[in-house]
Amino acid sequence: HTHTHTHTHTHTHTHTHTCTCTCAHSHCIDVFACRTVVVSLTAVAPSSHYDRCVLPMLEEKASCYVLYRLDSRNDQGHEWIFILYNPDFSPVRQKMVYAATVSTLKQEFGGGGRFACELFGTVTSDVSLAGYKKHLEAKEGPAPLTAEEYEKQLVMEGEAEARTQINTSSKSSHLVGLNFPLTSDAVSAVEQLCSKKIQYCCLSVNVKTEEIHLAESLRSLDANSLANHVPDDAPRYHFYLYKHTFESDYMESIVFIYSCPGFKSSIRERMLYSSCKAALTDSVEEQYKIEIVKKIEVENGKDVGDEAWLMDQVHPAKIVFKQKFARPQPPSGRRRTGK
Repeated sequence: HTHTHTHTHTHTHTHTHTCTCTCAHSHCIDVFACRTVVVSLTAVAPSSHYDRCVLPMLEEKASCYVLYRLDSRNDQGHEWIFILYNPDFSPVRQKMVYAATVSTLKQEFGGGGRFACELFGTVTSDVSLAGYKKHLEAKEGPAPLTAEEYEKQLVMEGEAEARTQINTSSKSSHLVGLNFPLTSDAVSAVEQLCSKKIQYCCLSVNVKTEEIHLAESLRSLDANSLANHVPDDAPRYHFYLYKHTFESDYMESIVFIYSCPGFKSSIRERMLYSSCKAALTDSVEEQYKIEIVKKIEVENGKDVGDEAWLMDQVHPAKIVFKQKFARPQPPSGRRRTGK
């Protein structure tokens, strides 16, 4: 059976309300029920009329579509806001039918090009004027980041600020350009290593005081034992004077290793270490006129190999490209053809 009833009310606010309900079977879900509110709009964007028109049409336990016309136009005519309101207390079957019929309704209405915006909500605040504005802000804003991407962004922002110079205090000394000051013990160890009086020094960042401390220093350290001094539970900076012979030449090369054991340390700790890393190495090279021949990043001591590994890091194998065989050009002149 089909039943249609229409009633129109006119108010002093010149709102015209038309309600039309059509149902082919008494047991069908009323997907095509339509309630229309026509108002005179002067703005391209939804105005104060929006909440007054849309929110009263929403029921706590009934799904519905709401089409809100804007004054803005495109090549298909007026632009519209498409709203699917699927409240949590609506019957499950009804919610499924409404969600499955979205594309059909949009196609019958003239296609997706007619809609300037699409809103989907389960509570009235999702599809209110405030919810609409939040939706637009989210569309214009950056895409959501994963935890790893967010952490990387924090680290990059920290590195950008790491070169800010901090004034010295009476309790500590610092190298020019460092974000965090070095304690006097740390400065002394770095000076001794650069002057080749010691072979190894390890620095740590005190997160609370925001200072760089000396964690360990050794007068001599074999390259094969270097991995034993890389902790598995905290980031560290390592300066190592690598004494070796390469192609019959004796060399003493300064190597910098930044170790960071992934998620075993806090995000703030990893960010601070990564932020100060570049400023620390740049300042040491500039202050003491030395060259750090290799900067290495590892996760823990397992990533640090023996002396052969360190040799490959400092003197990587050269890749020789062999020229492909070039086929000789045929002799110039007219070719002889056999009879």
